[in-house]
Amino acid sequence: MVHERLIDGISRRELLALGLGASAYSAATPGETRQATGCKAGEMTPESVRFWLRRTAASSRLANGILRKGDGKNAALLPPDTATALLEGSAEGAPGYMRILYKGASSGATPWLEVDRAADFTAQTTITGLRPASGYTYAIETRAARNRRVDGEWTGAFRTLPLPSSSAPASIALLSCQMYCHMDRPDGFHIYESIQRDAPQFLLSCGDNVYYDNEDPIANTEAVARYHWQRMYSLPTLVNCLRHIGGYWQKDDHDTLTNDVWPGMPARKSAPFTFAQGQRIFREQVPAPPPFAPMYRTVRAGADLELWLPDSRDYRSPNNAPDGPGKSIWGLEQKRWLLASLQASNATWKVLVNPNPIVGPDRQTKNDNHANTGFSHESQEVRRFLRSNFDGNVISVCGDRHWQYHSVDPETGLHEFGCGAASDEHAGGTPGFDPLRHRFHRVLGGYVSIEVARDGGVSSLRLRHRDVRGSTVHEHRFERKA
Repeated sequence: MVHERLIDGISRRELLALGLGASAYSAATPGETRQATGCKAGEMTPESVRFWLRRTAASSRLANGILRKGDGKNAALLPPDTATALLEGSAEGAPGYMRILYKGASSGATPWLEVDRAADFTAQTTITGLRPASGYTYAIETRAARNRRVDGEWTGAFRTLPLPSSSAPASIALLSCQMYCHMDRPDGFHIYESIQRDAPQFLLSCGDNVYYDNEDPIANTEAVARYHWQRMYSLPTLVNCLRHIGGYWQKDDHDTLTNDVWPGMPARKSAPFTFAQGQRIFREQVPAPPPFAPMYRTVRAGADLELWLPDSRDYRSPNNAPDGPGKSIWGLEQKRWLLASLQASNATWKVLVNPNPIVGPDRQTKNDNHANTGFSHESQEVRRFLRSNFDGNVISVCGDRHWQYHSVDPETGLHEFGCGAASDEHAGGTPGFDPLRHRFHRVLGGYVSIEVARDGGVSSLRLRHRDVRGSTVHEHRFERKA
């Protein structure tokens, strides 16, 4: 844990830097930073933030390497004699040390942290002792060895969450399903620039952050899997957005191993890369809960909003198992946690951020989520539980599907909002407009903004479907007494 007292012992220059405003950290040129994949601030609480750091051999991604780009039938294995360091977009890691100087309502510095060679030259650390609902700026320094000169600083900002007793407003951007070969601009995705301009308090990436199995090259080794993360998260639009906005990350099938995967599922196309390796690398590449803690958790953003972030891959039954009371996407322990914590929460609005849909509808050819017949028993159990125990203040939002929609379950009244894909080119696959369920249906990319605010004694929850440029294409507003 890092506390303000760690400021003791740092240099006069560093003390001066911590006393300056957000724009006054010394500005390093891109050639000096040794952080081609940027950083990720995440897992914020009212008093803490968890940082993901990575030192790279160069200060920018490889722009003129071997191009491997394509999906579906164009995706193939990388030849064994081709190193990922030679590929376009690669950002190889490098040994060394990193630390964070931060300033806001409280200020301090972390110790120098040695990056982990076995974890793609990354390091993660949690800074505690922060002030609730406060903005912080930071500068991240790197160096090759303890006695070497310091590389240039990487600067950014994040915001801590309000206390559970606070009636402060909250704003979140939800996105999903970003495929490298479906970028909509040379430097990445319009959606990240739009989210950065929208300036939510934080973002939620609810799965399919990369595509191991049906994007070229197919990830059949840890090196290729890490290359997928390198080329995606070194894109300038992602780097710039994430240096200003903290986030939370969930995984789904494509950023674990392969399409519709469950533990123990044969994945010949990706062999010898395994499900366990995919689980480990995901936690390696994002700010994740501490080791051995489950990936499912809640995020409390003030008195009026709590979000549930379940894990939809680690505990699931095989998709092809017979449906019934014992078949589950979440697993018995996680489902008990989910239902009990929903009941225990006193938040005005409870938002279930599931990587996969519950209401849908989805294609009949699919069978890996709660909107499909393969898990209909658990889906009905959960939807009926929500109807019996809550008065319309539980909302489902999801990723996974490559179209935007707002559905209402005709049996239980559960509202669900699908955020869609990260680009228009990646949109598609819908079974079509369903007049029984759909309030809104759009086969293009975008994200969902979630906003909570109070006016007197009334709390409002507004969900807006945004296109990739940030324009609102659909809006729904809920209200209730706070």
